[in-house]
Amino acid sequence: MPFGPQGLYRRIPTLCWQAAPQVERVLARAPVGARVVDLGAGGRRISERTVCVDFLALATTDVIGDVGRLPFRDACADLVYATGLLEHVEDERLVLSEMARILKPGGIAHVEVPFLEQYHEDPIDVRRLTMPGLAMAMRAQGLEPIASGAHIGPTVTLLNAVARWWALVFDGPSVLARSVSFAVFVGLSTLAWPFRFLDALLIKKRKAHTLAMGVYCTGRKVG
Repeated sequence: MPFGPQGLYRRIPTLCWQAAPQVERVLARAPVGARVVDLGAGGRRISERTVCVDFLALATTDVIGDVGRLPFRDACADLVYATGLLEHVEDERLVLSEMARILKPGGIAHVEVPFLEQYHEDPIDVRRLTMPGLAMAMRAQGLEPIASGAHIGPTVTLLNAVARWWALVFDGPSVLARSVSFAVFVGLSTLAWPFRFLDALLIKKRKAHTLAMGVYCTGRKVG
């Protein structure tokens, strides 16, 4: 999904950083020539053979459609991604079920969801999941977890919360209040930006997922 900072906020040094990116790691698990489907691709293309699905006609979108009713036959994909997607759909169980349906037996599903990330519409934002909760949801659809953890760490959680908290303090209905709120957010984001790299150390902690901004689970289709 094309979520993230909008408008002027795109020009601010972002406090979000993946200390443990997973997309390429998972791609390495797929067989040579694998058919990859990326749900809610949001303008990216993971590999040349990736089929990008989105509800918007973006530059790399191959299929415009509903991720809860995919226009693909059963057991046609080797690897399916859904990163930053489940919080933006009405029924996450339906999406996970569709991922399982289009996967070949033994195929891989990779899902990333926010845990302690702040509210962000695209066009809706309706849920958060813990790492165990995500694994449970995938297992319920026949996707047996083979790896899970945090990919966006606790420092990012803290820095974003502080910057947004102070921006909220100064926010108000007037143009002046909104301008001050924005300036506060810009200033704090700029000052805090270098500290996000502390997650390179913290992401390795056993309980990093309990304070993580984002968690992931990679599962294999049973049967």
